[in-house]
Amino acid sequence: MRSTWTAAWAAVVLLACLPARAADAPVPVRIRVLQGFRQGTPGLPPGLEDLKAQLSATAYVRWEQAEEVKVSLAPGKSVAVSLPGGRAVSVLLVESKSGAATFEVSAPDSRTRSRVTVPPGKRIVQQVSAEQGGSAWFVTIKASG
Repeated sequence: MRSTWTAAWAAVVLLACLPARAADAPVPVRIRVLQGFRQGTPGLPPGLEDLKAQLSATAYVRWEQAEEVKVSLAPGKSVAVSLPGGRAVSVLLVESKSGAATFEVSAPDSRTRSRVTVPPGKRIVQQVSAEQGGSAWFVTIKASG
């Protein structure tokens, strides 16, 4: 009788731990650094067509990609993404559940800190610098898994 209770209790504990382990699993993340310009010939370079709907909703008409980072992040882990000029943006995975991932984006130079949730198959576009000379820096974040 004692071994039956022990086995049953162990099964309950194991099942209770499974969702927590899934939530702690690393999430594949794609981060792109973009520069948007208010003036110039409107357009997107090859490789940014998937962002057309989001980028065309901004006041910026011309876009260039400066960097792309692909990384797997576990909740509580972050990655620093370089901006030209020696600046950096930190992207922290706060949590991942039901497929949606919540990130904290910190740009220390502009004293910006935002928390965003990205649903599966979607991406966000976040401005991470103040506009200077008609252009500003942005990051896009897409999580899969």
